Amino acid sequence: MYDDTLVAVDILAFEQGQWNAYEVKSSTSVKDVYYDDAATQYYVMKGAGIEVQNSSIVHINTDYVREGEFAAYDFFTIENITDAVLGLQDEMPATINRLHELIKGDMPELEIGGHCSNPYGCSFMGHCWQHVPDYSVFNIARIGAKAWDLYEQNILELKDIPDDFPLSTNQRLQLESDKTGKEIMDKEGLANFVAELNHPLYFLDYETINPAVPMFDGQKPYRQMPFQYSLHVQKKEGGAITHYEYLAPTNGQDPREDFIKKLIKDCGKKGDILVYNIGFERSKTQDLIDAFPAYESQLEKIVWRMKDLMVPFQLKMYYTPAMQGRYSIKNVLPAIVPELSYDDLEIADGGTASAIYASHFVNKKPVPIEIKQQLLDYCKMDTWAMVKLLEKIRGV
Repeated sequence: MYDDTLVAVDILAFEQGQWNAYEVKSSTSVKDVYYDDAATQYYVMKGAGIEVQNSSIVHINTDYVREGEFAAYDFFTIENITDAVLGLQDEMPATINRLHELIKGDMPELEIGGHCSNPYGCSFMGHCWQHVPDYSVFNIARIGAKAWDLYEQNILELKDIPDDFPLSTNQRLQLESDKTGKEIMDKEGLANFVAELNHPLYFLDYETINPAVPMFDGQKPYRQMPFQYSLHVQKKEGGAITHYEYLAPTNGQDPREDFIKKLIKDCGKKGDILVYNIGFERSKTQDLIDAFPAYESQLEKIVWRMKDLMVPFQLKMYYTPAMQGRYSIKNVLPAIVPELSYDDLEIADGGTASAIYASHFVNKKPVPIEIKQQLLDYCKMDTWAMVKLLEKIRGV
């Protein structure tokens, strides 16, 4: 502690007669904000009497591939940033003084802007953004920096956007639907989408975890690993629907090959496989191919059979104002099939499902029966939602 400022250094090592500081990050590169972090630590340590010779950032090496025992020195990359840290020292006293004055005073009056989420989301957004409606110009699909152009003109609501404001076709459709309150139904586009579907239809969804530390051979840091799938199958239009599912055990064994075998069996040999956001399921299936090339032929056929149910909503062939510019299944389902809801589930989103499963998986703990059922119910809802959304498309 020095200059009324406390720092907690991740690793302070006395090596070969000198002090070296290491700041450990879970990221995969050195980010700009880390220099300020390390510079503050250096300033305080030096003021407190510790002569630090080197400051380094330790981050994850994305090229690391686990083969056998975990190799920590290969998994981490150490980057010496001492020169940059020294270059920031002259401004540290003024910066720390400014922050002390800020803490002593009232809540500062600061206009909102891109800084609210850069480099991290600010904890005070709930305070500073109170004047922005829950549904505003910032919710226009892919609006980007144009939203700030509107904000600078004191335009917050979609109804106030001038007719000549430059928007893409999709953005214009959203705006018109919002202003008129009318649904958009591109019947020809929807009919073409349905006409190209081949039965039997398979509705497939994966759940994944992405641990920083690879657990099995052939894995890289943060690589998504499927641990669960739900599959609804309809052999003919209007026909009965059968459900299949898989949830990997948490006994410390690599579940991927069992996942692959059951997936291949359940997906049959013909018919389209509908997914929501095809890039995700395709890429995760390709990861399985890379890890288990013996199943390449069978898994590639599954990839080739995939079609994306998100497309009609993404392209606004089917759009309602209730979607508020979004086309994720969590937004589309309550807007189009209000009788179905994730709100009734104990586990209601993929992030929670992954976190709960991962906590058991990495610690090799059995999943309690009630939590296992909650995981199965959540994933099942994703594919059942796809079944009902396709029904709505057919109805149009």
